[in-house]
Amino acid sequence: MAFNNIISATHFEEDVTFGSSVTLPANTISNDNVKSTDPIDAEKVESRFSLRYVQDEGSALVSADEMIHVCRFAGEVVDIDASFGSIIPTAAGETISVVVVKQTGATSDDVMTAPIVLDTSNVVYTPEGQAGLDGAGKLFVAGDILRVVATKAGTPVVARGLIVNLAINEASL
Repeated sequence: MAFNNIISATHFEEDVTFGSSVTLPANTISNDNVKSTDPIDAEKVESRFSLRYVQDEGSALVSADEMIHVCRFAGEVVDIDASFGSIIPTAAGETISVVVVKQTGATSDDVMTAPIVLDTSNVVYTPEGQAGLDGAGKLFVAGDILRVVATKAGTPVVARGLIVNLAINEASL
């Protein structure tokens, strides 16, 4: 059997069929390369979801513990930020600490390596990002629950309109 060695770039203008597995360089397949008549199976695709917790602006934040997502499939938390939508803390000692917690049955794990702390240095509607995501904590499986937990320290109780945004990647099937 004869073998052809190709030592340069090759451009195919028609369909190509490979007789065995092929390893392609990163970023070589784009959306334009996928035929609408032969789409990629859903179980091979991740979906990006934006989740949001918004506290009522009519009352000052003392604490919050809200479920924001029940995970249907495996995935990971990829980004978290928090801000205020109406009134930031006004006293030097007033802070709001925000964490995202993954609940698996009766067990809770922090998704973040440290809480997001909002205080007088923050600006309304300007997001403060997370310090980092916990390697294992950011991963979830079907049935896990993601919760936003916010606690206040100091006085007075002024801060209103807490907004927490999460971005997650979750398997489609």
